[in-house]
Amino acid sequence: MAYDNKGAGDSRGNRPSNNRGGNGHGNGGYHGKGGDSRGRGNGGKGGFRGSKGQGGYKKRDGERKFDRDDNRDGYKGGKPQGGYKGRGDRDDRGEGRKFDRDNRGPKRDFKRDDNRGGYKKHDGERKFDRDGGRGGYKGGRDFDRKPRGDRRDGDRDFKKGGYKKDFSRDGRKFDRDDRGPKRERSFDGDRRDDRRFDKRDGGKFEGRGDRRFDDRPKKRFDDDKRGFKPRRDDDRLDAQVDDDAPRSEYREHRRKGEGYRGTGGGYRKPKGQVHVTPARQAACAIGRVVRERNAYVAEVTPAVLAKFQGISPEDAAFATKIARGVTATVGTLDEFINRNMKTPNDIDEVVRDAMRVSAYELLFLDKPAYVVVDQGVELVCSVAPKAGGLANAVLRRMSESAKTFPFGNPNLSLQVLARSQAFPMWLAKRLMNEMTLPKATAFMHTCNTDAPVFIAVNSVKGDFEQIEEAFDQAGSLLDPSEDVQGCYRVKEARSLRSADVRALFEAGELLVSDEGAQTVAQLAMPAEEPASFLEIGSGRGTKTILLQSAAHRAFGHCVPMTSVDDHEFKGKILGERCAAYGIDTVEPLTADARTLSQKLPEASFDAVLLDAPCSGVGTLRRHPEIRWRLKPEDITSMASINLDLLIEATKMVKPGGVITYATCTVFPEENEQVVERFLKTKFGEQFEIEEQVQTTLTTNGPDAHYAARLRRRA
Repeated sequence: MAYDNKGAGDSRGNRPSNNRGGNGHGNGGYHGKGGDSRGRGNGGKGGFRGSKGQGGYKKRDGERKFDRDDNRDGYKGGKPQGGYKGRGDRDDRGEGRKFDRDNRGPKRDFKRDDNRGGYKKHDGERKFDRDGGRGGYKGGRDFDRKPRGDRRDGDRDFKKGGYKKDFSRDGRKFDRDDRGPKRERSFDGDRRDDRRFDKRDGGKFEGRGDRRFDDRPKKRFDDDKRGFKPRRDDDRLDAQVDDDAPRSEYREHRRKGEGYRGTGGGYRKPKGQVHVTPARQAACAIGRVVRERNAYVAEVTPAVLAKFQGISPEDAAFATKIARGVTATVGTLDEFINRNMKTPNDIDEVVRDAMRVSAYELLFLDKPAYVVVDQGVELVCSVAPKAGGLANAVLRRMSESAKTFPFGNPNLSLQVLARSQAFPMWLAKRLMNEMTLPKATAFMHTCNTDAPVFIAVNSVKGDFEQIEEAFDQAGSLLDPSEDVQGCYRVKEARSLRSADVRALFEAGELLVSDEGAQTVAQLAMPAEEPASFLEIGSGRGTKTILLQSAAHRAFGHCVPMTSVDDHEFKGKILGERCAAYGIDTVEPLTADARTLSQKLPEASFDAVLLDAPCSGVGTLRRHPEIRWRLKPEDITSMASINLDLLIEATKMVKPGGVITYATCTVFPEENEQVVERFLKTKFGEQFEIEEQVQTTLTTNGPDAHYAARLRRRA
């Protein structure tokens, strides 16, 4: 903006430096009472207007110069709203009207488009009061749209709602009170300043009609650079997530706006419904029962899965795999979770149960991180809805930390090796000392693999040709054992779900048993037919059935047997199973094997099997809960107990009879050393070792078992 004053100026409205005027921004000329073409006026008070216009100027004597053909006469150059019209004696049409404030027409916004200063009323004159930069109107707003607080008298108030002057004119004082009643603004009503400037319509201000605040067009989330998508109420995750699917395909099956976003996302708790696969929910439930009851995974899994009605076989298999894996690696998983938390002791046990599932998938199943984190947060929310935020933060840190697991070189550090194989440090160290490092490493690695499925044919009822045909129809071949009669490895475990194969198990023709256990049963049954057989530690009767099946193959019938266990309920289970398998020569007995001679007469059995309680380290892949429950002192304690049991059991053997001592561990302290210690006792001098077997744990082979058959001298 510029204004008219005495002195020289050029056609662009610029003032010489010795005058009080400011520079004009537009191209319009100015309007004076006379003077030459350079604009030397002689005291006229007329101003000029035009911030960006191109119009020329008009002299008072009527002569036109630089008049445009577009009828923008005189000093009216540029935009219609540009410039300030001074109070000349005549207007631009030559009429003798005096311009005062009341007949200027609509109030205008003097704020420039580029915010470069405003104007100030000062002693009857107007000048541009610049604030040394792009500060805009002094007392108005800066670029951050906040009041500056340095208003002066005569400044305008640019707040929405009106125009205010602090000076008087024509006997009136312009004050807020003269503007009428104060309007109540709301987002639902018409806004007084709800105008827009449209250059295409000649620079007219137009209102936006009846459109309200809520009707403004909203930006779509999918236009956002961050890639957010609009939320939808459909397209929920109803089926199992394909964990190996690409990330883009996986997100197509997720409800938009929920779950783990990845970069810039965050977790938004779904209302009333969680989107976690049934397999993960079942695995978490199994882990919780195992923890609360200190139970075995194999025992609780069927009952827990039965509660998930409609769960598919694939989900059930995946849930079992995760539950077993979590139980086997729980110590390492807890260490990993604690590593990524500031206060690990503050989370509830149920939250930790859920986070263990995700940790196992990250460390040992190599599942995609975005799947694990998303499903992990949902799983935590399913058991503790308020812990979703914590789970999101911790799981995201875990997904990054898992990239450097096991946090060192296993070839250089035994601690790192134990962590990589999810073994307690003390157990890994003992295995290394007793088996050498390469064998110990192979053993620990095999313990983390899936155990092969071995079946035993019950010779009392089973027909091998029928069994082989059923498995052939189910799509699996049977691999016979080279060492044990009636033992077969099932190459395709899913064939066990076949209706024909299940019928064989229900009929008592087949039972599942590891090849190592069948080897022990075959060794325990002597070559000569025993008139009486004593089994100590019968449990649920698996070895009982194996022994009778071996007797039936060898002698054509079952042998009389007394099966002892210290739990009465196991005796009932034993009786039911024997009946299902066609065996009626077994008598269950509940007794403490350490005082067995108080219930049974000594030297009354031709053959005895002592299935001794042990650490069970040889069966870790089938009993994953053992490795983290076992303590170093337990091995020595069990070895001592087994020596007492062996001494008591040998009292039951007739002269010339045999006793088989069997364990499922790899530690010599529980195996050979117990036998050697027994032989050195006074009573042990009557026995001698007849045969020993020890199976080695391999990927497709049996578990690690040990058995020694001793014969009493006649």
